[in-house]
Amino acid sequence: MRDINLLKTGDPFFCDFYHITMAQAWFQDGGFDKHKTSEAYFRKCPFGGSYLIAAGLGEFLSWIENWKFTDEHIKFLRNMKGDDDKPMFTEDFLEFIRKQNLRLDIASVREGEIVFPNEPVLAVTGPSWQVDMVEAAFLNIFNMQSLVATKASRVAAASQVDGVKRPVLEFGLRRAQELGGFSPTRASFIGGCFGTSNVAAGQYYNIPIKGTMAHSFVMSYESETRAFKAFLKSAKGNSTLLVDTYDTRQGVKNAVKASDETGIKLNGIRIDSGDLAYWSKEARKILDAAGFSHTKIVLSNDLDEHVIENLIAVQKADVDIIAAGTKLVTAYDSPALGGVFKTKSFEHKPVIKIADGKTTIPGATNILRIYNNNGMFRSDVITSFDNIYVQDGVLARDIISLIPNSPDEARAVFPKGSKARSLLENFVIGGNIIKDKHDLDLHAIKSRAAKNMELLEPEYKRLANPHIYNVGIEQNLAGLQLDMVREYNQKRPL
Repeated sequence: MRDINLLKTGDPFFCDFYHITMAQAWFQDGGFDKHKTSEAYFRKCPFGGSYLIAAGLGEFLSWIENWKFTDEHIKFLRNMKGDDDKPMFTEDFLEFIRKQNLRLDIASVREGEIVFPNEPVLAVTGPSWQVDMVEAAFLNIFNMQSLVATKASRVAAASQVDGVKRPVLEFGLRRAQELGGFSPTRASFIGGCFGTSNVAAGQYYNIPIKGTMAHSFVMSYESETRAFKAFLKSAKGNSTLLVDTYDTRQGVKNAVKASDETGIKLNGIRIDSGDLAYWSKEARKILDAAGFSHTKIVLSNDLDEHVIENLIAVQKADVDIIAAGTKLVTAYDSPALGGVFKTKSFEHKPVIKIADGKTTIPGATNILRIYNNNGMFRSDVITSFDNIYVQDGVLARDIISLIPNSPDEARAVFPKGSKARSLLENFVIGGNIIKDKHDLDLHAIKSRAAKNMELLEPEYKRLANPHIYNVGIEQNLAGLQLDMVREYNQKRPL
């Protein structure tokens, strides 16, 4: 099903067409084995926020682990014709790629890390054609899953805006823009959702499966009470009833009646339409008056973080559980992250792309995270990858960070001994995955994301107008970038 099999089989066609045509060009030109490093990063945080939760690495590594051109792939490429109706790919090139295994080194941030714009989240080093062959797969997985994980974290935060911890359920399968909805369900769980209605994804990823009932079930009976009684009798503990099919107030009363007449405990009711705050408060009054104070109230209906925050903080809705669907799994208000993959060094020399607003930082880089005395995130610094800046959890030397577009803190000095760590870690060496780092336990990833969110100060997590987290460039690296830009401008013809 969908990319689950694609990932399991390591299908090398999980790429754009130009990755294969460029590979042949390098092969014929003798440059296929030239060494380069490319890095992935994103330029802007989604949803008007100031952070991103990194997600998707585990599935990318699953694909890497099994990457291989098969006879079927070669046959397909052999049959492709160019505009001149001649074979597009040569036999020597096809024979070459058929025998190849990946020989890449891959460093990445872990899933569940909090990352910020322009920081490297993945670095791939090795033969140039192979580096490019993994670009599309990583960006496809990372862009989508990080986007939804971040959306889920915002929804989860909004559900607790008053300090009450409320579970958030992901109910988005029918609106997910993907066959099976596996990726959005996985990412939603990492970002903070408690469970999912998606049975296949829940089973595959070991995510709690949750659900209520549909209006169509109620409409299939001669009365709402009769439908409720039938559902309760078969519920086996899954006794949450949808009460807004006809009349919400009467629906709540009928749910109470069905529970009383069957003797089966009513665990919850769900309201999916109308004035959710009003009806939640009315439902609570009816339930409490009937002695059903144990019954939880679930709210759904195109909820996102902004609606949820308003429902709870402003309208004082009486809600115990949030069920989010469409606007969560589709990242409704920021449907694309826009992560990119850029060459940073070629044949062991730093290279730079120079473009208005898109000039890259030259050379292979890493992220240095600095903590304050309370253990909270203080600032990030982009550094060269090969230099050692951290030993035993603290800075091994003074670090000077130049912070672009921040006149108030254009230069920050972090003294030796400050608590710090490097975020990029090696996950693949010579094409071989470091097994103890191939982290597929979503519950551990979810816990890591939650812990990292706790270490991010509240002002950076505001849903609207958040404070912008400082990401600087280590002074020597910033100097190299400036020198390379100047050198280019001096050589550029007038």
